[in-house]
Amino acid sequence: MHPEKQTEAAQHSSDQPADRSVDAIVIGLGPGGDDLAARLARGGWRVLAVESHLVGGECPYYGCIPSKMMLHESRREEPDWERVATRIRQEATDHWDDRVAVERLTGAGVTFVRGHATVDGGPSGPGVPSGPGDRGGEGPSSVTVTPDDGGAPQRWTARRAVVLNTGSVPSRAPIPGLPEREAWTHRDVITAQTLPASLAIVGGGPVACELAQALNGFGVRITLVVRGERLLSGEVPQAGDLLAERFRAEGIDVRTGTEITEVSTSDVTRYESSHGLPTPSGPVNVALSSGEELSVDHVLLATGRVPRDEVRVDGWCRILDDGGEPVPGRYALGDMTGAGPFTHTSVAQSAVVAGQLLGDPATGPYPRDAVPRVTYTDPEVAAVGLSERAARDGAEQGTSDRREVRVARVDLASSTRGWIDEVAGHLTLVARGEAGDVGEAGDAGDSGEGPGSGPVLVGATVVGPGAGEILGALTVAVHARVPVAELMRIPWAYPTLHRAIGDALGQLGQES
Repeated sequence: MHPEKQTEAAQHSSDQPADRSVDAIVIGLGPGGDDLAARLARGGWRVLAVESHLVGGECPYYGCIPSKMMLHESRREEPDWERVATRIRQEATDHWDDRVAVERLTGAGVTFVRGHATVDGGPSGPGVPSGPGDRGGEGPSSVTVTPDDGGAPQRWTARRAVVLNTGSVPSRAPIPGLPEREAWTHRDVITAQTLPASLAIVGGGPVACELAQALNGFGVRITLVVRGERLLSGEVPQAGDLLAERFRAEGIDVRTGTEITEVSTSDVTRYESSHGLPTPSGPVNVALSSGEELSVDHVLLATGRVPRDEVRVDGWCRILDDGGEPVPGRYALGDMTGAGPFTHTSVAQSAVVAGQLLGDPATGPYPRDAVPRVTYTDPEVAAVGLSERAARDGAEQGTSDRREVRVARVDLASSTRGWIDEVAGHLTLVARGEAGDVGEAGDAGDSGEGPGSGPVLVGATVVGPGAGEILGALTVAVHARVPVAELMRIPWAYPTLHRAIGDALGQLGQES
């Protein structure tokens, strides 16, 4: 079945009521939108949810789950692509059919329409928010929904809120000589039943690195073409350097500081995957900025994602107008808010919005400064909060005035467990603040210090086995703004890799 096509049951999953007035309309059912629609319905609200593709979004069908299944299989002693491709089709995606997800949503009481939605009175385009000129939530908001089944456009009214969650799409930077239709993306890998013999992967971020290592494990000859000077440029330099060293040792050809200058392809044929994309039937000749040339089967673009629509939001996920004021009744979640392109980001924002709309006094603002991120390569790279560079840049720009930035870095191999397991990796902590440093009027400053509390942890990076699991404790510390002095009192279990946290804290304590 073509993954864009859904079952008849999914297309007509709920009867449309004669009264098209609801409490809330959720446009886009990625993880956050799906979660929020169900939360509001369970809270007694009448909810309309609109999605043009798959309920659940990118993660379960093309992203987080299938890609981690690929990585898991690639690390077996005898990896089998056919085995994991079958698992992805049958167990993870149900052949890219979201019937179960739709039924779960409608079972919670949500009215679902598969189609495109436009907030009336605003710019044209699916899911684009309108400005405050059409009452902006001060009264009922009107939304036009065009069903994908060919039915007539429907006019719906949201009495209390319109929530946008329109997601993102793969960034497709043009490459000279490579028609857009012939370039692979991660979706083509996820849906492939057979693998090519060779790939040139363009990009050095998390998606490019995970795919490079996974496909290399299945015997695909990989050339990683990275415009920047190192892999994972958004993380500490040591992370990208260690990962590049590991990749090269595994046979991946890593070309940093390099770009594709030209591509020439042969005639195209039909590719056998469920997407049916036209791809070259012969080799793709790739010219690099270094002057070298490659011959590969396909070029895979993995240069990140860009939002379909972009909005500014405050900590409560309320859409802001041009003057920086919240637009009443308008909210946004996920990639379009710029808070981090992660499933956990969108779901956390869903909880924030649901708490406001349902009147939960315990709900606080979205913790933008403590968002964890993990790249699931071997070794894993996990980070939360500010990097050393971001913390120092903030100090130089005056956003962390009078607060000293302190950095501690330890080699995981220096811990007993790291020595036993012959681990390659490291842990970096970033702290900020000085004893007695307080904000105006006696309130704690933006780094969270109180009188005499000393520095607090504002960022951390772990590179090594199980880095994402080690990061859990550090995420709590950054989120809760726990003073370094208090963290130093914790008896870290021996012998564990996470005991390296205590060693790094000891370095920070010595600077006090």
